[in-house]
Amino acid sequence: MIEEFKWRTQIQDSPTGEFKHRIKEVEFGDGYKQVAGDGINTESQSWSFVYTGHKSEVMPIFSFIRSHTAKSFIWVPPFGDKGLYRVKADSITLKPIGGSFITITATFEQAFSV
Repeated sequence: MIEEFKWRTQIQDSPTGEFKHRIKEVEFGDGYKQVAGDGINTESQSWSFVYTGHKSEVMPIFSFIRSHTAKSFIWVPPFGDKGLYRVKADSITLKPIGGSFITITATFEQAFSV
């Protein structure tokens, strides 16, 4: 069964979505250009994720993120629709910010399969 990312998205760090389109493009000598989508899923999204909180709140999220670099999970991006995502493997960071507070960051990339 696919797990769901159930924690709220904090907006103070302004999560940023990036939308990439895969296209094929051919330009002819007379200036005519033909453009078409490349494949079934021509648009993909990735989102920066930042979460700051007490160690007891952050560590379960950190564990979830670390376990989802190769397997998909369900997540709803800001102002978006529920979809499948994976954590970009080299994007995970953990930064102690004093006392028992921690900031974690990662990039969630849209997935098209489990």
